[in-house]
Formats: sequence, structure tokens, C-alpha cells
Amino acid sequence: MAALDNITLYFSVPFNVSLQVFIDVIYYKYSTTGDVYRLGTCIAKTATSITCEILSTTPPPDNTNDYIFFVKDNSANTSGIVGYHGTVDMEITSTDKKELFAVNTEVFISS
Repeated sequence: MAALDNITLYFSVPFNVSLQVFIDVIYYKYSTTGDVYRLGTCIAKTATSITCEILSTTPPPDNTNDYIFFVKDNSANTSGIVGYHGTVDMEITSTDKKELFAVNTEVFISS
């Protein structure tokens, strides 16, 4: 198995503040070939730099035009109702006969 090294990437402008240390994984797209490489988990960050673990076999980015991005870990970034229920009261104010065709709801994972 390849050994783990650390790599620090520096940016001229601040990057997205939602990057989470020890949770998010850094990737880059090599500008000349279009190949995407997984650098590794972010282990430190400042306003204009990130440090991540990288396998010794992974080629590091070497071009200022390489596209750097990160992926959120969906198992660590979920929120919403867990183990709860919702109650809805519906009322018809008219005295005329009415028929309810359908009641729908939508639930989704949001992070």
C-alpha cells in the first residue's frame, strides 16, 4: 500500500467557506488531460490554503489552471427530521359537499 503524504495548496483568493476539515475530500481536474484525481481528506485550512492527505502514488497538481474542488461526505452532512412525525389539520369552511382527491408530501436530505 502507498504511503500517505501531506500537500498544501495555496490560492490567491479565498475559497468556499463550507469546506470542513477531516470530513471533505479534495479532488482536482488536470487541465491538460481532463483526468480527475482524488487528493485526499482535508486535514487543515486557512482562508487561502488547504492541506490534505495524498497517496504517494497520486500525481500532485502542477499547473495553476488545474481545477480544485471538494466533495462533501453525505453521511456526515445530513439534517432533517429523524424519528419525528408531523401532524396536519385540514378544514373545509364551506357547507357544500367536497371530495379530497389527494394529499402529498415531499421529504429530502438537505445539507
